[in-house]
Amino acid sequence: MTAYPMVLQNLRAANPGRRVLEITTTAGCIVRCTYCHQDKFADRQRPVSQAKYLGLQDFERCLARVPRTTEISFAGYSEPWLHPKCTRMVEHAYARGHQIRIFTTLVGMNGSDIRRLQMLQFRAFIVHVPDDGTYMNSRLVGKSYLNVMRRLVEANIPSIRFVVLGKVHPDLADTIPAKALQRLRPLSNSRGRLESNIIKPRQPVVGPLTCIGKQQHRNVLLPNGDVTLCGMDFERRHVLGNLLRDEYAYLFESPIFHEIADRMNGMDGFLLCRMCEFAHPQTSGCYMDADQQT
Repeated sequence: MTAYPMVLQNLRAANPGRRVLEITTTAGCIVRCTYCHQDKFADRQRPVSQAKYLGLQDFERCLARVPRTTEISFAGYSEPWLHPKCTRMVEHAYARGHQIRIFTTLVGMNGSDIRRLQMLQFRAFIVHVPDDGTYMNSRLVGKSYLNVMRRLVEANIPSIRFVVLGKVHPDLADTIPAKALQRLRPLSNSRGRLESNIIKPRQPVVGPLTCIGKQQHRNVLLPNGDVTLCGMDFERRHVLGNLLRDEYAYLFESPIFHEIADRMNGMDGFLLCRMCEFAHPQTSGCYMDADQQT
């Protein structure tokens, strides 16, 4: 399963052993990256909850249950700043003492957001730069977007990094500092078609497995308070609990988490991880003891 190309996921990844809670602020995304399983997420989320946005008060209630040692990452399954109060959420998490990670295309941001964000410090601030339309909705790059990008570049946030998959949108080519831009390997040929030898279904991993991306430490909060196992679970196949009713520690003590741990250690039963690009066969030992992962 490929949610983002692995290199983009690695840019967002937590340090081994460090817990991160990714925030999905909305249940829809207009950026429409061709390699993102946004439609699958919307199809599975809609029957569960009609909440399009994560309410600010609900976010604060959920965060009150999360230890300050857990990093908060504004990324998730959609562009965070499609939520009009995303910056307020960032400020609230920062004020509580959480380390903050940002992964954004800037779509939805405005000048006021930039002014407020440059007052904070971030563990990481990664901007996914729009491309020439091969993989993203290039029509989102208009006058307002260009102004926000320029202001962000001028803000000179120390931890900022820019990444692009393919070619930078032509209107942005002279705006992004070359030394701060990381160009990722294109996924398509000259006709814009996905190359089957780059993205293709993998054979399921059989038996015990390990996650080389430590994704079990990077859980995702959804707009209705549900928490999924990781950023690859767009289809809500492993929901650990709900932070509007459950304590954070419960997510890793629940029967669902124990079941996931058992299946990673080789027990029969459905496990999303078996189709994931982060999964590697475990040749010896026990992958995860659920009682020791909290």
